[in-house]
Amino acid sequence: MLVKLVVGSLFLFLLQMVLRTAYYMGYHLHYNQHYPGKCEQVKGISLGSENFYTFKDGLTFITSGLAVQNQTAHTREYMVKHNIVGRMYLFDFNKNKAKVEELSIVGSNGGFNVKLFRPHGIGGWLDKSGKKILFVVNHEEQGVDYIEKFDFIPENKQLKHVKRYRDDTMLLLNDVQPTSEDSFFFTNYGTGPSLFMMKVQILCRMEWSTVVYFDGSNYKIVLDGLAMANGIAMSNDGRYVYIATTISHDIVVTERKTNNDLIRKQVYPVYSFVDNIIVDSRTDNLYIAGHPIGHQISLHLEKPDYRAPSQVLMLYVKDGNITKTRELFYDDGDLITGSTVANVFNSKLLIGSIIDTTVLCDVNIPL
Repeated sequence: MLVKLVVGSLFLFLLQMVLRTAYYMGYHLHYNQHYPGKCEQVKGISLGSENFYTFKDGLTFITSGLAVQNQTAHTREYMVKHNIVGRMYLFDFNKNKAKVEELSIVGSNGGFNVKLFRPHGIGGWLDKSGKKILFVVNHEEQGVDYIEKFDFIPENKQLKHVKRYRDDTMLLLNDVQPTSEDSFFFTNYGTGPSLFMMKVQILCRMEWSTVVYFDGSNYKIVLDGLAMANGIAMSNDGRYVYIATTISHDIVVTERKTNNDLIRKQVYPVYSFVDNIIVDSRTDNLYIAGHPIGHQISLHLEKPDYRAPSQVLMLYVKDGNITKTRELFYDDGDLITGSTVANVFNSKLLIGSIIDTTVLCDVNIPL
């Protein structure tokens, strides 16, 4: 009798785990495809536009060629086959054309080698003279992550490497949010390069991720206990910092203290595997790209030829709090697979992806 009870209990426990995982990975989900207007794929860019940053004048800097240490062999082969390497691109919302320019990268301060450059997250800062400064997460092939600082040289369409940052608090970097010319927040979305530990983190929904702040001299953890901290962005007045927690499907709204500690203010569910965050430079509303169906994006990450849906959400913000959500874009994966970042500017919607196309859409709907 006792054996039957134990076996029965174990069976029910395993069945519950299977059903919960199936629900979490979205095997039951279906969405209806819709766009905010006419959409087209952007020309002049290789596969992949994982993140970008838009300055208030509409100039947008795009990272391409993401390659983290725990990628699968299939993904590495796919990147070689399609000549996907680390690149930076420039898109101008004011030109109203679905086309980008590749930026040349010069300089090698601190041992930076452009041949090993694998850009990921990106953040921008405008100094007092109007110079555009970029901070970019770099997953070097040696298995060590850095944050690289660049100055934009507009007359030559160049990024000049200025400085690199490295610290033991940089475990597996995702995104960076500058707060000055030499200070920033960054997110760790994992504990290191182990693919096995990453899968454990996702399937068990472990809250192992951190946000770290660098003040120009010292690094300190300012927020922990996050379920895969991904994109990070700051409100226009600098009072609030938003973090996308991918495996808990939330946007964590935090209040930024004078010492740059982050205090949780709101945890807002979006019911999607959220990726990066863009703050509207005029309204403070948020644009979020993500992966609505978990098992499909998981297959795409294993084998990039597999198509997975893309989704863009607009989150309305008032006094730092998110008040409601609106879906602006959904595609089954034919136009763009694995959307990671999106922004609306001048009635245009730009969408990036992990290792697929980049898309520009007209926005013909009231926001």
